[in-house]
Amino acid sequence: MNACDTIDPWRSVAKTGPSIEALLRRVLPLTLPQRLPRRNVPGVRSARPRDSLRTSSLAVILLATSCASRPAPLVVAAVSCESRIRDTEFNLSRIEHWARKAATAGADLVLFPECGVHAWWQSRENRRHAETVDGPSIRRLTKLAAELGVVLAVGMTELDGAKAYISHVLVDGNGVLGRHRKSSLSGGESGEARVWDRGDDANVFRVRGHDVGIAICFESVHPETCAKLRSGGARILLAPYANGTRPREIRDPERTSRRWIWERVRENRIWYVASDATPHGANGELEPGAAFVIDPHGELVACTPENGPGEAMVLHAIPATR
Repeated sequence: MNACDTIDPWRSVAKTGPSIEALLRRVLPLTLPQRLPRRNVPGVRSARPRDSLRTSSLAVILLATSCASRPAPLVVAAVSCESRIRDTEFNLSRIEHWARKAATAGADLVLFPECGVHAWWQSRENRRHAETVDGPSIRRLTKLAAELGVVLAVGMTELDGAKAYISHVLVDGNGVLGRHRKSSLSGGESGEARVWDRGDDANVFRVRGHDVGIAICFESVHPETCAKLRSGGARILLAPYANGTRPREIRDPERTSRRWIWERVRENRIWYVASDATPHGANGELEPGAAFVIDPHGELVACTPENGPGEAMVLHAIPATR
């Protein structure tokens, strides 16, 4: 195993939950016929095994219907990994590496950082590497998603005519499930807006029975995008970053850093799944990067380790809403 190939073992919910067999065993003992002596009580009809078996069959049907109508938990993997400017091939190789590890661990959806395909850097040169959503990188990732049976949530610089956007794309084995273009650009007109164009969507996507929205980096700092996604029905928020956040900032019990994250969760009562690019130290070495999951009650349920290697991944199973 490579030094940077770690998986956080903190996975507090099983992927499939109790088996149907286990659920049946809770119900059937209450309804199966009992071997009790029959008594002839005036005015009372004795229960016959056939009646009890009918009750048991009805219980099985009702339980099976309940199980079938509720989606399975969505197992999400959030990855903190490195991306390099001017090196799309390297970036795709890291995405593929972690997608395979996530699929092996049982993930349904794998979240990667903002601009993971082309890397984030505030230069107009960035546009030279931009691609359309039907370009070679997304086609390659579509084949990967088909092979692994997962949904990939990847960031890129998306080219659309003369415009370029910071986009996050949901890809499965059939192609693009959805796309979100970043609408809140950090630094205003003198910041990201000098390189990228502004998006204006707040779409909610159905992913394996779960309603998912995307808020890219700075869109979590201000409440508008997250509020729109929540009002649109999103129960899970994917939050890719390119900030180089350290795990200790997220694990801080005082929550003095990145306060807006906790504010957005509190305001919207939403699952918050975040993935940040792996930071570099003073000498260029990789340092621990943050990937984490917060539940709708504001509890940090998964986070990459503070003292681990640079690249890392966490998994968590998000239950279906009732």
